[in-house]
Amino acid sequence: MFKQDLGFYLGNEKIDGFSGFVDENNLFLAVEIEAGITPDKGRELTAYVREKIKLIKIENLQQFDVFISNTIKEKNLPSGFSFASGYLKGNIFYLKTINQGKVYIRRNNKMALLIESDQTASGYIKEDDIFIFTFYRFMKLLGDESGLNQKFDHKPISEVIDEITPELLTKDDQGTAALFIKLSKIEEEIRPVNDFFEVPKKINPQQKTLTFVTVFILGVILFWSVGFGYIRRTNENSSKKINLTKDLISQKLSQAEEVSFLNISSALSLIADSKTEANKLKKELGVKSYELSGLEKMINDSENKILKKEEKKYSEFFDLTVDDKDAKGDKLYLNGESLLISDKNKGVLYELSLEKKSLDKDRSSEAKKSTFIALFEEKKYFFVEGVGLYQIVDGKIKKVIENDKDWGKIIDLVVFNGNIYLLDQGKDEIWKYMSAESGFGSKNSYFQSGQSIDLSQVNSLSIDGSIYLAGDMVIFKYTSGLRDGFKVELPGGSVNTSKIFTSKDLEKVYGWDREKGAIYVVGKNGDYLEQVNSKILSTGTDFVVYKNIIYVLQGSKIYKIE
Repeated sequence: MFKQDLGFYLGNEKIDGFSGFVDENNLFLAVEIEAGITPDKGRELTAYVREKIKLIKIENLQQFDVFISNTIKEKNLPSGFSFASGYLKGNIFYLKTINQGKVYIRRNNKMALLIESDQTASGYIKEDDIFIFTFYRFMKLLGDESGLNQKFDHKPISEVIDEITPELLTKDDQGTAALFIKLSKIEEEIRPVNDFFEVPKKINPQQKTLTFVTVFILGVILFWSVGFGYIRRTNENSSKKINLTKDLISQKLSQAEEVSFLNISSALSLIADSKTEANKLKKELGVKSYELSGLEKMINDSENKILKKEEKKYSEFFDLTVDDKDAKGDKLYLNGESLLISDKNKGVLYELSLEKKSLDKDRSSEAKKSTFIALFEEKKYFFVEGVGLYQIVDGKIKKVIENDKDWGKIIDLVVFNGNIYLLDQGKDEIWKYMSAESGFGSKNSYFQSGQSIDLSQVNSLSIDGSIYLAGDMVIFKYTSGLRDGFKVELPGGSVNTSKIFTSKDLEKVYGWDREKGAIYVVGKNGDYLEQVNSKILSTGTDFVVYKNIIYVLQGSKIYKIE
């Protein structure tokens, strides 16, 4: 029986490609797909292989070859994929490579290539053998066998990976991968079996009774000895499995923290692998053993550190019931330090100074039907579907833009530099109305020719000079009507942005996922910065940001998260 010491290196993730690993039921697989697959689809592939190997029994090299070949056919992999794989049965390793795949062995301090390209092989393993499942590009970056072999020098695998990581991060390691396995023999304890009973040649009744009593007592002793011995060995085995899994997860988490600065997707992939290993142990040993191991806390702490994820407290900032005990806010809009709050039920627009906490209000029966609000200087605006856009100045109300038959479905409103912007999801348009002395000019498309996109997944608009659009799994940026090279990688899988917010006074962009109770913060170049979590973000109805403080509306109250 062999103990498996595992380690791996995963390079920067490709947008149109995937690299990953499988370590399940003695199957070891490194995958490299150059193009034609998204990272999410790649992770679906490795999850599929993990589940499939649990259901199949492999007895020889031919069966292993068929298993790999069938997997490729079933998942219809794109051209340009490569595998480096092995299956350990007892003391025999079955190996298979495809395309750029390579399998190396390090034995007696010497490294040799076993198979590459489209080859299979099998052989007996020895104690302290090290197998490397990798690909052509990884070896090239390290100077082939001699370059990698020099890194070992009697070091454990974790130290080897720690040494090569900084070197590879300075190179073009995008899409590279390598899986390391060291096999060490586990000494099995051999326990002697003793004879407990002798049969006498002649037994009288008293001796017979005594013998039965003795047999019964010895039987009880034997039962408890065997029982306690079994429990002890079970606990010892459980402890070994927990420690082995802890070591593997610790290594994955360490590498995740190292690569997170350059590649958040690769870091999250390593976190996901760690959770898979922990869940596997949980199923095998039971919840109690799993909880005692502390693995869940270790993974969560690392994930929160990588994502800069923090649960923030919130506090009450203002309550509209100081004006009306039945007040209830619906929407927020920020202009400078002035916060506009709509109360549709009352037909009231409140203007709150965030610096002075002073409150003014305007009332209008038309505002009871408003869907969106805006504020610019002393002018308040509200939009009524099917009617048009109203303006309030010094308490006087007038309609400034009539309902337009060319409109489709207006879903957001922003005023910037006095100009009106309407987000029209139905027509895939942003309508811009230029400010004029007598009101507003006729509408024009904000988009330059050929720059409009499908807005069916978009539900929010924000402007700081450039325009930001966000919604279900999408964030776009436009400048002067042209699509910007703005790319955001948000952690945590699917993110449904309920609202996006920024301003010319802020250096960051804030995306709110109400379902997750989180606000994702990115730079204006798209770089992920942090994740803010708070209970109020799951129950609030709107938010804005002023001087890096998040203000959240819930009912009559406005809360702040600092």
